Amino acid sequence: MRYFLYLQLMLFSASVMAAGGMDELTYMDQDATGGGYVTRYLVTERYLRLDFGRDRDDYVLFDRKKKKAYNISHEQREILVFEPGEIKVKPPKDWEIREDFYDNRSTQKRLDLLVNGKVCARFAASEKFLPEVAKALQEFHEVMAATHSGTYLTTPEDQRDDCDLARLILAPERWFKYGMPFDELRSNGFSRRLLHYKADVAVRPSALQLPENYRLIRFSELQGKAP
Repeated sequence: MRYFLYLQLMLFSASVMAAGGMDELTYMDQDATGGGYVTRYLVTERYLRLDFGRDRDDYVLFDRKKKKAYNISHEQREILVFEPGEIKVKPPKDWEIREDFYDNRSTQKRLDLLVNGKVCARFAASEKFLPEVAKALQEFHEVMAATHSGTYLTTPEDQRDDCDLARLILAPERWFKYGMPFDELRSNGFSRRLLHYKADVAVRPSALQLPENYRLIRFSELQGKAP
């Protein structure tokens, strides 16, 4: 009961406070065969930044207005640019995505997301929890879908996975349909849990800018040169 009341208060404050400024959201992520690491999202009306928790880290900056994503490497002094493009992968003949709810209360939902009967992800989420962050991430993944589709086509068929096909290419919006997750477990062993968040904090312009004098490389040109 105490957790349920805390969650209600958290959802209320997040939905009310996130009207302006910048939202900051931090998760502890873990791959199936590796240790845990921090993933942080900074979101404004114009930008989404993804990094490992510190402003000085390498990062991805997504311009929500221009629909372009920039991957910044400080060591290489390079910026890899990702742009919208054609999604060349089509849904398989038998293709079904559905949700299986096992807790559908008003404040949060716990559900399984299934693709062709396979449970791809189990998570708890709420549409009221930082909806602008969920929207920004959906926009980002929709732009990245064309890039992922090119990678998918070069992947051997026996290594392709329907869950990745749905999440990265054909239906990334389904992963954000019910808001940002409080926790998530994917079929490939990846897991994440919410560490903390800050809503409507002061914008740090330096964290949402591209560094000067870095070499710009369009990823589409690299794909075109691939053998």
